[in-house]
Amino acid sequence: MQTAPALTLYTCTTSLNLGDERWQDRNRPDRFFQDLEAARRDLLQMRDEIADDHDPFPTAICLEKIVTVPMTEAAILALLNDGLGAIISSYEIIERIDVA
Repeated sequence: MQTAPALTLYTCTTSLNLGDERWQDRNRPDRFFQDLEAARRDLLQMRDEIADDHDPFPTAICLEKIVTVPMTEAAILALLNDGLGAIISSYEIIERIDVA
């Protein structure tokens, strides 16, 4: 019997948005990448945009690695009904870049 694959994805967020509760926020848009280098490019672009902005800014931007639960039909339904937090098995910060 074949098992459903777990996915490894990457995303960027500011240090202001870290923590488990962010996965429950269905109104906060996230960009996800399958490729680590694409996520790193997005992180650097985000850093440059924050540096150009004169509003209060976070102290760092973090690159995160996310591993999902096996992507079964039940997991996809949970994603659609309950949001991203329902399919995250684990996540970790793998890179942190200061913007200050």
